[in-house]
This record gives sequence, structure tokens and C-alpha cells, in this order.
Amino acid sequence: MLKFIHFLRTPTPISPLLFRKPFSPKPLRFLRYSSSAAVDTLTADAAETLCASHPWPEWVNFVDRLKSKGYFVESPPEANHEGDAESAYNDMNLVKDACFSFARDRYDVFKSLSTEDIQTVVEGGCPNLLRKAVNSAKRLRAYVRLDEGDVCSTCTLRGSCDRAYVILKENDAAARTVDIVRILLFYALDPLVISGGEKPPGRDIIESSARKLFSELIALSETSPDPVLPKPAVKGPKRKEDHIKFMDDKLSQDVEMKRGDWMCPKCNFMNFARNLQCRKCNEYGPKGVGLGGVEMKKGDWTCPECNFMNFSRNIRCLECKAEGPKRVSVDEAEMKKGDWTCPQCGFMNFASNRKCLRCPELRPKRELRPGDWECLSCGFLNYSRNMECLKCKGERPKETVASEYKDQLWKQPRY
Repeated sequence: MLKFIHFLRTPTPISPLLFRKPFSPKPLRFLRYSSSAAVDTLTADAAETLCASHPWPEWVNFVDRLKSKGYFVESPPEANHEGDAESAYNDMNLVKDACFSFARDRYDVFKSLSTEDIQTVVEGGCPNLLRKAVNSAKRLRAYVRLDEGDVCSTCTLRGSCDRAYVILKENDAAARTVDIVRILLFYALDPLVISGGEKPPGRDIIESSARKLFSELIALSETSPDPVLPKPAVKGPKRKEDHIKFMDDKLSQDVEMKRGDWMCPKCNFMNFARNLQCRKCNEYGPKGVGLGGVEMKKGDWTCPECNFMNFSRNIRCLECKAEGPKRVSVDEAEMKKGDWTCPQCGFMNFASNRKCLRCPELRPKRELRPGDWECLSCGFLNYSRNMECLKCKGERPKETVASEYKDQLWKQPRY
């Protein structure tokens, strides 16, 4: 009798249920027991399996949910090793089409996602420099009302991004589910996340919000689509000529062009009027554009290395620091009263310079008109009627006063 009771209390394992991973022909066996200890063991094993596939369990569950809903039309090739099957969670080419198809079908769930988590994901910048990722991030920032200039100024990728500080047009700034899914996809498949390498500061907060959004998408995927919301209009393919015209119009509205600026006919990059060649692809500008659109004064010169227009006083190019051409003739440069030319190197200096800016040669003695005098404190040239310096209020040299009125002094006659 005791043996019979012991037999009833002993948990008997049920036949294992086979569950295939989304991309794995090798089934995962989940054993179902009646005891609480067995349930804890099962939960630990399941968590360990998810971590082995990808560091984010939310991402693995999201991909599994897409698999169960039939978003993966074709399975990947047969995997001979367990590592090949698990790599399906880490392969962008295998999951992106299914993710975007789900996002387009469930356009209605976007408004239900956490606005705070969306803001956390996009307020630090874009995940990469891909054009679609950048545009999606810009739409999401417009949705949560973040200032695009503030975000771009702190983004570490702004130096290489050709879309930095660009504001999207109003008819192209509507955020959709596909935008947030695209950003989450890039963060989930970031090599730093998969490998567990060292991450930049602030990344942990972004990843925490991204994982919360994946959990929300999983929960919202079980709800029925809202029939009241209209489906977004699908834009048809455009011809190449229309695309080029669109890009020209977009660039013209995004950036303020001034007189003489020109668009590169090869890459549509906007160049300043002083550029003879495109700064992006080195294509020569159209005829009649360049220095003709910029007012150059006498003595100004164009750098032969980078085509930057420099003022006459620049001895080196302000753009690339290349040495300027031989000094322009003093007669061609516009000199004001008091300006002087260095007798050593021929450099034209302003009147306030006591020594040459190019070489340490001191300023030569000025040729003054009778009565005019030079301030000993600041070097300012004063007229003869000034009894103190007009610039620094310094005293007039005594010898100057004496020499000016030398002919008017009374002298005692000699007998």
C-alpha cells in the first residue's frame, strides 16, 4: 500500500513537446512536470536558451512571434550546427523583410507605443549613417518634438553625416511604425550588443528603452487592427528624372543659397560661390560660376590648393594653411592712411602694427607732415592741432611742441 501511494506522489514526465525555433530545424524540447521545482528548472532553461541566441530575450520573442504569424515566407538553409541556427537571430538579411512587413501591416500600433521610450531611443542621435535610418530617426524626433539642431550638435556622427541639421519637409515628417521598427532593428543587431563589447556612454539607457518597445510591440501584435485608422498611402516608384528633380528641390529648400552659390551637376552638392570645384566630388563648376559671383577687392587672392578666396592681408590660406602666392604689389593693394610696407619682406601692415606681422622687422620711421606727431604709447598718428592723443589720451611729446612753435618763439636780440 505504501509503495502504491509513493507511486502516485512521484511526478511522471509527460511526452516532450517539440518546438522549432524560427530558423532552426533542430527542435527545442520543453519537458512539462507537475512539481514547482520542475517549473523553475524549465524557466531557467528557457532563459538560458534565449540568451544563447541573442542577449535580448525581447528581441528573440519578437522574432518568434513574427515566425508564428507567418511573416517569414522562406526558411534559411538547413543548419548543421546549433550555432548556425542561432545566428538567424543575428542576421539582418534574414529578419529585416519580416520586421518591415509587420510594421507596415500594423501601422495602427504606433500611437500606442511609449513616447518616453521613443524619445530616449532617438534623442542621442542616429544609430548609423544609412539614409533610411537617419530619415526615420528625424521623423521620430519630430513626433516627440525634439529640436533637430540640438540633437545633431551632440551626435558623434555629425561630422560624417550629410543630413546633419537638415529639417524634413512637413509632408515627409509623419512618423510610422516602420520608422521605430527600423531604429530598433539596428540597435538589436548592433555588433556591440551581440558581442557584448564595450559600449559608448549612455547606450545602456537606450538599450533599456529599446527592449521595452520590443515588449510593447509583442503585446500589441496580439490585438486586432483598428479599422477606423486609414491605411497610409503607398508611394509608387518614380522615374530617375523625377528623383533628381526632387533632390534638387529638397536641397534648395533645406539650405539657404546666396548669390553666386551653385549646385554640382554631378552629385547635387551645394557649393559656395568662391568654390571653383565641388567640395564633395571635385567636379568643376559650370562656366560663369565661381569668382565672378564674389566681389574681390584689389590684392585678394585664390588659393591654388583648395580654391578658397583669401583677403590680401592673408599670407597663408585660411582654409588649408597653404602658403599664399608671392606678395601682391603694394600699388595694387588698397592702403589706408598710416598703413606701411615692411622694407624687409614687402608685407603690407596696418597702421596699428609696430612691427611686421610676417617678419620681426620693426616699423620704419614715418614721414610726418610738419607739426603732426606720433603717440609714444599707442603709436596713433595725430594731427598737429591735437595736444593729446585722440586714441589713448596720452600726452604730446614736448620736443614736438617745441619744434612746432620754434619759429614763433621770441628771442632776445644780441647787441
